[in-house]
Amino acid sequence: RAIFKQGGRTLIRLGDSDVDYDRNFHLYMATKIPNPHYLPEVCIKVTLINFTVTMEGLEDQLLGTVVRKEKPSIEERKNRLLLSMAADQK
Repeated sequence: RAIFKQGGRTLIRLGDSDVDYDRNFHLYMATKIPNPHYLPEVCIKVTLINFTVTMEGLEDQLLGTVVRKEKPSIEERKNRLLLSMAADQK
């Protein structure tokens, strides 16, 4: 991250500007796209919440949560594989 302190203020560099930074800031984005696909680089840096509820979707989310808690090494391997696949598509 490009976060730094200057004159008692905490700032973050965005592009060519320095902007005040607050660690409690959260950015929420919404889309009307029913099943959006994001690059793996984006998915591993954010928390995606899908409000379209299907049984299959709930099962996938629950499985992902269980794997992340019980076998973090498998989750890490999946993330590396996704990044590798994304790099191969470029």
